[in-house]
Amino acid sequence: MGFFKITTKEGPGVSKDEARSPTLIRFFKVLGAHFWQMVVLNALYVFACLPIVTIGPATAGLTYVLRNFSQGKPVEPFNDFFGKCKEHFKQGVIVTIFNIVFIAAALFAAYAWSSDEMQVSSLFRTVALVVVFFVMIIWVFANYYIYPLMVSFDLPLRKIVRNSVILGGYTLGRNILMTIVSVGIFTLCFFLFPFSVMIILFFAFSFCTLVNQFCTFPVLLKYVAKPIEKKNGGEDDAIFNDDRIL
Repeated sequence: MGFFKITTKEGPGVSKDEARSPTLIRFFKVLGAHFWQMVVLNALYVFACLPIVTIGPATAGLTYVLRNFSQGKPVEPFNDFFGKCKEHFKQGVIVTIFNIVFIAAALFAAYAWSSDEMQVSSLFRTVALVVVFFVMIIWVFANYYIYPLMVSFDLPLRKIVRNSVILGGYTLGRNILMTIVSVGIFTLCFFLFPFSVMIILFFAFSFCTLVNQFCTFPVLLKYVAKPIEKKNGGEDDAIFNDDRIL
């Protein structure tokens, strides 16, 4: 069945014991096996994100490499990182712009709610803040799936975004876990600053992305890959067609 079959059962590239290992054990095995590569990749990612608009393409590159790490698939970490940055540059930049717009809207809503300078009723301001808050939550959860979908499936961006929003609503428990991990790490970095600069430069983003891969991969397998395989009669290469949508 192609990429998505390799980690779900015993077979080529996956031993019997490893296929049955609890997810947490497999996570720390991958972390230990690729730790130094993740350190270098994190530094490359931070450097690639400096222009801001390139955050999306850089995230696509990091996601692809760590996805393959998490599933025991062959990958050339540094060549593939830059290769996927280039391949998904346009889609990544557009997602970055969307994220900037959402952040700006959230900040404006918070300002409007707290400021007396805005000539609108307090009820309207509160309703607007609540609406923006829930939209932001939906978009944050969707972001957990945008890049795994982007690097795993050949889909136009509108379908990637639509499917990401749907998947984000299916898996609240996993989304909350990813949020806790990310917020926890960067909160720790905030309180440990400036000593935490090294963590941010060499570890934080790679670690959070690896957590993301372990959380999102089973969801993509269940709700995207398997239904499409069934729809196409189990053809191995069908999973890489353009019609891979929910």
